[in-house]
Amino acid sequence: MADQDQARRKRTQPTWTPPAGTSDTPLKLYNSLTRKKEVFVPQKGRRVGWYSCGPTVYDTSHMGHARSYISFDILRRVMKDYFNYDVLYAMNITDIDDKIIKRARQNYLLEQYLDKKPSRKQLLEDVQTAMQPYRLKLEGETDPDKKAMLQRITNKVEEAVTKLGQISDNNLEPNKEEELTKVLVRDARDPLSEWLDSMHGCEVTDNSIFTKLPQHFEQEFHKDMDALNVLPADVLTRVSEYIPEVIEYVQTIIDKGYGYESNKSVYFDTTKFDGADTHFYAKLVPEAFGDSKAMLEGEGDLSISQDRLSEKRSTTDFAVWKASKPGEPSWDSPWGMGRPGWHIECSVMASSILGESL
Repeated sequence: MADQDQARRKRTQPTWTPPAGTSDTPLKLYNSLTRKKEVFVPQKGRRVGWYSCGPTVYDTSHMGHARSYISFDILRRVMKDYFNYDVLYAMNITDIDDKIIKRARQNYLLEQYLDKKPSRKQLLEDVQTAMQPYRLKLEGETDPDKKAMLQRITNKVEEAVTKLGQISDNNLEPNKEEELTKVLVRDARDPLSEWLDSMHGCEVTDNSIFTKLPQHFEQEFHKDMDALNVLPADVLTRVSEYIPEVIEYVQTIIDKGYGYESNKSVYFDTTKFDGADTHFYAKLVPEAFGDSKAMLEGEGDLSISQDRLSEKRSTTDFAVWKASKPGEPSWDSPWGMGRPGWHIECSVMASSILGESL
């Protein structure tokens, strides 16, 4: 009988005694500065200020956006719902940027061009002309992914040009010509719009086109995030709504001796900043210091002309306020008509919402 009781007892789960612990398990997060996980210590009790760099809304969202904002959302929910932190999550929308300006102009100029209903002959001639600089761009591209993309576009355009060009002037199938024209316009959209922008971009004076494009893609971004069940930000900011704050922030940088005006633009003096005992320039990724390719990408396509680059005291300096050229949106400032530099935007909005220290 005792053996049977023992057997039954062995077939049930035993009483569990929790291990002795000294304190609650702390939250650890990866620290980009030390490059290892560190215990998370908020500055203000349970209050956590979080600033997330949002999208530059010049095109539709892609898988990279999904990956980033889903990851942020998971961390945010863990901090709020498991660790019970009071998280104030702020995110910006970059709606002033070289990519936006260029894309908005290109879309506008292409629409204007198509509204004039060019003849089949004129369209074919213009596409062939537009492809000349596009092929040079293809030949000079070193990134394999970008080169493959440019090659695919070139192949499609050449095929569409050939098919439309084979239609005779006495074509008895107008529907076929219309269909092939639409295919050519679709496939040649990038080279044709870039060509039009190179000739007429500086003539664009309607500033409303620079707000229409980002507003559209911002709405599309929010729809995508909602479909992915990503929580909306507690505070949403847009660069276009912070121009006075940007100007004040830039002036503060100048007053502290770390910025200088050059030809109505203002640049951050990286040499002066790095020379100060209390500052370390590029401290998160010091090995990237002097990376000219990354610097040019950060400055934007409209800001890397030789005249703009010659305005800097050092090649590592970057624009915090850009003098606007014809065909670009602009705001009045102490240095002349211009617009914010990409590098300064998040600094201004983050400090305005969350204070000097995050």
